Amino acid sequence: MDATRRARLGEVAAVFGQLGWVAFGGPASHVALMEREVVRRRRWLGAEEFGELFAACNLVPGPASTQLALLLGRRRAGWAGLGLAALLFIGPAVLCMLALGELALHLGGRRQVAALLLGVDAAVVAILVRAVVDLSRLGLRRGWTALIGAAACLAGTLGAGPVVVLAGGAAAGVLLLEPAAISRTLRGGGGGGRAPAALLVAGPTVGSGALAPLALAFLKIGAVAVGSGYVLLPLLHAELVGSRFGLTDHQIADAFGVSQATPGPVFATAAYLGVQVAGIPGGLVAAAAIFAPSLVYVPAVDAAATAIRTRPAARAALTGVLAAAV
Repeated sequence: MDATRRARLGEVAAVFGQLGWVAFGGPASHVALMEREVVRRRRWLGAEEFGELFAACNLVPGPASTQLALLLGRRRAGWAGLGLAALLFIGPAVLCMLALGELALHLGGRRQVAALLLGVDAAVVAILVRAVVDLSRLGLRRGWTALIGAAACLAGTLGAGPVVVLAGGAAAGVLLLEPAAISRTLRGGGGGGRAPAALLVAGPTVGSGALAPLALAFLKIGAVAVGSGYVLLPLLHAELVGSRFGLTDHQIADAFGVSQATPGPVFATAAYLGVQVAGIPGGLVAAAAIFAPSLVYVPAVDAAATAIRTRPAARAALTGVLAAAV
């Protein structure tokens, strides 16, 4: 490994080694912290390119902020950078949720665990406020993008799902920012794009062992969950409640509540729930399974984002997606 690659791996380690332990507040906070670190402080890339990468990560299933971390690691230091970013950004969250899941087993539930985290909750609110301000500056820099963002916010409030909101943002971006692309397409236009295929894995089968079915359940969730970490709730219910795993909606709500007061990806909730099913081994298996699809999606997102930069209409669509996501 040459000196340049080693230096870049050191930069990836410095950024995500820190963020993995301080990125409280969910995806909005994660992205704002990354933007501050890699755009404004270290200048790995420009604000516009960073916004396009984040928008592209919202177009595939999985935790968008985590996939952005992996993508930034890959852009900076290749495959080794991707692996290092994954380990350092996801690892602390998984360790915290494993420990808290085990503690909940011994204490009899989340309420006792939550009492230990009351002070963290108040700090998370302040972090989220700053994150919203930073992301608004990133994604709503033009008048039209502010309009798209307001419409997306209204649609979400009225109950529209994340896929609908993001698709609407993409369409509005093309209509408002690159209308000439519509006429070019109508005149006979360009080739169709290819969306990345989701990994569809069969659900758990009846059997004596818990770990393999647990892995399959969380692999499926990680492969199809589109949107923020909050879309996990119905998917977790469908896969884990009333099944061989013996989990209840109360346990899922407990896990989700604890995740709000710990750093890193909300998807690390899987580690807490895996512990409830099969102890620490179950937590490790569940965490590995739910994040595994992202390792497949990120290279595809990277290639797509690179290609999109040469297509004005596609860049306009990504601008709309970014405004809607923010």
